[in-house]
Amino acid sequence: MKSCKLAMLAILCFVALPVQAHHSAAAEYVAELSTWKGVITRFSWMNPHTWLYLDGVDAHGRTAHYECEGSSPNGLVSNGWTKTTLKPGDRVTIEGWRAKDRPDGCKVRAVVLADGTRMYMGWIGEVTTK
Repeated sequence: MKSCKLAMLAILCFVALPVQAHHSAAAEYVAELSTWKGVITRFSWMNPHTWLYLDGVDAHGRTAHYECEGSSPNGLVSNGWTKTTLKPGDRVTIEGWRAKDRPDGCKVRAVVLADGTRMYMGWIGEVTTK
């Protein structure tokens, strides 16, 4: 009986591990919204988060390669996104929160396409530090 209880406890601990892995946006991103303009180099449609890769220009006028975390594919589909909404070569403006620990990263709130269409990533709240 004791070994059965230990086995159940081990299974519960193992199943709970993925829950611990999710991160806090406030821990990784600043609370102030920023924008980045550039050209999409890749749009990675995968779980648990999509990723946008963008070539732009940094504050010093140099070419910069940005890696921006998006929402889950399920969240994007509910907002009208598809795997082909963004394609390499598309000129866009990214609205989001800059990463705290890397100058080339951000969490995307919305993408403004070249024709002015604003595509929300599903999570339009604010990153808070409270």
